[in-house]
Amino acid sequence: MTGLSATLRACANADLSQFCTLLIDGAVAGRVHWRRVPFLLERFRWLRRDRNRLCWDGDDPDRRTRRLAHAMPILAAAKMARAPTGELFDVVRPFGGTPLAQCDRALLPTFGFPGYGVHVVGYVAHADGPLIWIPRRARDRDIAPGQLDNTIAGGIASGMTVLETLQKEAREEAGLEPLLVEAARPTGALAYCHQEGECLRDDTLFLYDLPMPRDIRPRNLDGEVENFSLMPWRQVLDLLRNGASFKFNCGPVLIDFLLRHGLMDPDREPDYSSLARSFRRPVH
Repeated sequence: MTGLSATLRACANADLSQFCTLLIDGAVAGRVHWRRVPFLLERFRWLRRDRNRLCWDGDDPDRRTRRLAHAMPILAAAKMARAPTGELFDVVRPFGGTPLAQCDRALLPTFGFPGYGVHVVGYVAHADGPLIWIPRRARDRDIAPGQLDNTIAGGIASGMTVLETLQKEAREEAGLEPLLVEAARPTGALAYCHQEGECLRDDTLFLYDLPMPRDIRPRNLDGEVENFSLMPWRQVLDLLRNGASFKFNCGPVLIDFLLRHGLMDPDREPDYSSLARSFRRPVH
């Protein structure tokens, strides 16, 4: 198993047999770890068990939103959720559908609700291949402190479109003006289920490439990033091969970028075919 394959496996690492499906009005809404089911049934009477499923019936979206807000501090105190972020995210599947509820972002992995985000690879054209802007996350972050990241990345909050999120994160994380960001082009999506202990991240990332002028240097404005480095693509590939400390979902995005730009050779790259096939799965 190459380092690149290990990077993909570390992202899509969930064992879904450990999770109980959660239905809201009969529709699959999330997944909850089996060990947590008794606690949830005891504390939240709006849930019921039906054979091998958890069910939540009868409430409208506003009432579900209120119930989840009430559950947030209880679950955080029980160490079943991170501290609240204050950001509301839609509980919706598929993206663009009618939300079943809204909840604090920290609750998405607790219930295995789907999360949606945007990841942008910013690069500078060069005769020897692209130079890629790689940020290092600030060391005071709750998630992946000090690890390497993608140029721009962020979750899609309630009421935001993909493009609005891209523009917002480009400004806050990289100090990029809207006119420059207009050059970003959508390149597809990456879907995965990532398990963190008893929590499940069921995520879809909308991917973009952003060609950038050489004289524009990203600068962080919101404290998320410690610094940016402009790296030749071969250096990025070597870091990925050698298991460098990228945030778990950033390596696959960069591998996809390198594949799409023809920077890996199927005659020389171990597991090229399996790497390429991993990005051809249906997006839910």
